[in-house]
Amino acid sequence: MKKYLTLLFALVFLAGTSCTHAPDTETTPLADPEADREALMKLASEDWDANALTGNMEANVDFYTDDAVRIQDGMILRGKEEIRTVLTDEIRPGFKTASIENTVDDIRISGDLATVWGEFLGSWANQEYGDTLWTKAAWVGICQRQEDGSWKMVYTMATELRE
Repeated sequence: MKKYLTLLFALVFLAGTSCTHAPDTETTPLADPEADREALMKLASEDWDANALTGNMEANVDFYTDDAVRIQDGMILRGKEEIRTVLTDEIRPGFKTASIENTVDDIRISGDLATVWGEFLGSWANQEYGDTLWTKAAWVGICQRQEDGSWKMVYTMATELRE
């Protein structure tokens, strides 16, 4: 009896492993860790900063999934539409973005999810008086790989840092 159980387990194991197949690379791109890191770096800092400097925050809204959550300035923004309202409205009335720099400190990838965190330093110039506001913050984002292999933000959270 013991011999038959062992044989049964071996057959079930072999049947299970033989039914698995490689992912369909036409619909699901294979992961490339270095390319993923570069794409996440570009999303979280390079592209974000370039869009913010040109005032194109609508492009940054597109970095989020439709059901994303963003926590900032004491607000919980649920969904891309709420995020759009805050990012595209004039955040600091009378001020224009003068400088912005997101520095990515760490990226950790696990399958189709990634955690990215870093620091932010930005300044805004008052258009009438010339005064400058500076903000230093830390942020963390959880990103999810999309069906086309690109990455989008699912959760983000930022907090202002004390000097």
